[in-house]
Amino acid sequence: MRISFNWLKKHVNLSSSITAEEVAEKLKLSTVEVENVESQGKDLENIVVGKIVSAEKHPQADKLKLCQVDAGEKLQIVCGGSNVREGMLVALAKIGAKVKWHGEGELVELKLTTIRGVESYGMICGATEIGLSGMFPPKDEKEIIDLSEKVKEKTIGKPLAEALGLNDTIFEIDNKSLSNRPDLWGHYGLAREVAALLGKALNDYKIKPIKSSKNEIDLKVEVKDTKLCPRYMAVAISGIKITESPDWMRQSLIAAGLRPINNIVDITNYLMLDLGQPMHAFDAKKLTNIIVRQAEKGEKMILLDDVKVNLSEADLVIADSEKPLALAGIMGGETSGIDETTDTIIFESANFNAATIRKSSVRLGLRTDSSARFEKSLDPIVCETALQKAVEFTLEFCHGATISSRLIDVANFTVAGGPLEVDKNIFTKKLGVEIPEKDIKNILERLGFEIKDKSRVWMVKIPSWRASKEISIVEDLVEEVARIYGYDNIQSATPLFPMIPPEENDIRKLEHLFRTILVRNLAYDEVYNYAFVSREQKEKFGDDGEYVELDNPISKEKPLLRRSLVPNMLENAAKNIEYFSPVKILEIGKVFWPDFNGPRTKEKSDELLPRQDVWLSAVCADKKNEIPFTVARRTIEVIMNELNLPVTIKKLPSTKLWMHPTRSGEVVIGEKTLGFIYEVNPVTAKKFGLDIRVGILEINLNEMAEIVAGSKIKTYEKLSEFPEVLRDLAFTVAKKIEHEKIAEDLSGIDKLIKKIELFDVYEGEHIQKDKKSMAYRLTFTNPEKTLNSAEVDKVMEQVVVLLHKKYQAEIRA
Repeated sequence: MRISFNWLKKHVNLSSSITAEEVAEKLKLSTVEVENVESQGKDLENIVVGKIVSAEKHPQADKLKLCQVDAGEKLQIVCGGSNVREGMLVALAKIGAKVKWHGEGELVELKLTTIRGVESYGMICGATEIGLSGMFPPKDEKEIIDLSEKVKEKTIGKPLAEALGLNDTIFEIDNKSLSNRPDLWGHYGLAREVAALLGKALNDYKIKPIKSSKNEIDLKVEVKDTKLCPRYMAVAISGIKITESPDWMRQSLIAAGLRPINNIVDITNYLMLDLGQPMHAFDAKKLTNIIVRQAEKGEKMILLDDVKVNLSEADLVIADSEKPLALAGIMGGETSGIDETTDTIIFESANFNAATIRKSSVRLGLRTDSSARFEKSLDPIVCETALQKAVEFTLEFCHGATISSRLIDVANFTVAGGPLEVDKNIFTKKLGVEIPEKDIKNILERLGFEIKDKSRVWMVKIPSWRASKEISIVEDLVEEVARIYGYDNIQSATPLFPMIPPEENDIRKLEHLFRTILVRNLAYDEVYNYAFVSREQKEKFGDDGEYVELDNPISKEKPLLRRSLVPNMLENAAKNIEYFSPVKILEIGKVFWPDFNGPRTKEKSDELLPRQDVWLSAVCADKKNEIPFTVARRTIEVIMNELNLPVTIKKLPSTKLWMHPTRSGEVVIGEKTLGFIYEVNPVTAKKFGLDIRVGILEINLNEMAEIVAGSKIKTYEKLSEFPEVLRDLAFTVAKKIEHEKIAEDLSGIDKLIKKIELFDVYEGEHIQKDKKSMAYRLTFTNPEKTLNSAEVDKVMEQVVVLLHKKYQAEIRA
């Protein structure tokens, strides 16, 4: 959100010695996150007011003119502006200024140029080229800014920003930092905060009561559900002329980041930015009456930005007896909008249920300045102030306009303003610092709280603009005092209570360990995906399990909670394999299974959430490596070696569409299945844009944590002092032969065999079609002596004999 420093100074008197940077720093330390402070005219440096002394045809180009311009000095400029003429006051960018060529792309620094053989010492600018299209809307792309009616000739040669009054300083405020403060979504509320921080007086917001001299229009308003619309105010004004708003208002809107449109729309936008109260103006002749109701099932409407929306019964609309007129709190409708022919308007100033506006905004994908404010629970009292000021501005801007209806106010709300009974000692107890009572009282009163002194306690009344959402308990008042007093003025102190170590979270420990192993030791990259998938992803993956569908998803394209981490990771792999290979990525996150019971929604509740286990998933894809299954297998072996857990990979005749029918296995410890290791079915891989083999490892960390917790007492054996002997052996066997069985048989041949590792499986050229090649590394050791070759050879002969007799294996050279 953009906040104008000049606008703030209209509401609180700040001396010239108080800079914008000082105010921003105060706000940062106590109230909101000010991301940036910038001068409004910083992009207008070296751009001045100039006067075209002469404008002659360019000798080498029919569509260009050779202009002599007075900019405090005489400059020759080549210009192609469609409206350039002698005597015109213009925006002249001198050499060194930065502009956007034809209003597009990045800023470019102007240099001396020669155009069709004639030197040009600058540029006569159009509005889009220097970011002023909001102040000077161009009629065509070649139109230059005409300042003749905006500035006087005495400003010739002066900086353009100074001549146009663009001398403001803008605060860029992070919206998230004030999401709990509905009162700060307008300049007046923020000015109140600045006044409290600096000990300055806040100027009264001056308004004139609405007085109707005649009731030409019988304005009727009906609110169907006052819980959804606690307050709805409206009034009609006749004699309207749609024109530009005054320069001061247009400049204020531009400073705050909005484009001026016309006097009526600008009034509503200005008051939204000033008071934080969104408003709307209807063309009175385009409606019969006003009904605030929920939309009907299947109802449709076209909004002001020409977007067609399908409404649901959960949406709140402003309608008449025939049609919806506006999507309440979000955007007006096309059928009731004002245009250049409008001569009678109806102003709306209302308060809507925050949750209703939020849900509609998210469901329809419509985030507007209006919805951003209404979903914060606005103060219904401000509706009246905003409407009164809107009427005052309209009567001032449109000479001859009159109020032509009675003031409508449908109200059904109460302000939960306390009072709170506050022990005077609570501030010292909570903050750990003694602040004088008079200072505490002064801080609260500066923030708008009313205080009645009753010996040992205060009765504190909460102002309406803080009671709608934020202030409700005594501790909230303690926080208010701490903010304004200054957290930097409160000395830190060591807590005086016993330090009880937190319970260990076994799953979190595993997450940290696995990240370390996979990223640091095995060169994986970690990815983070949202926990949502699309219906398209579900279909491509082939999972026909039950999914949790969100009523109000962040993205309408992904309304389902994931059942597996793999679909999003396959998309990650497909994007990355185009740029580098191999791709080895991991993700740790929750998956959601509604077909299994999970935790309770609340303590002692019978309602259960879906099961939400944490899984580790790893994806291996390499354009050069034809056996990603082996990479995935090595990954699980390294993990289990680190945990000192015996793991078995059991062949899994897969019935899952996304798993390869013959290259799939279960990761098993004891009798418990912890996860899966498999190659992705080639059909599934291609659907995700992967034309190569892809290996997957999936481990359930909840199940793993239980096993690890049960094996915390570890036994150790003395390491051999004598060297190990390694022997590699490759042989071909029938494809149906499983590694687990071979490993089990080989380990029983002799106790000298300490480790059996399968490091390669190959099928293809030089191997019979019904066979596969398996390569093993055997580790031999004797804890009592150094082994000699004869001893190892003897065991290896037994290995070869067993493989030949039991598996008809053929040893490869």
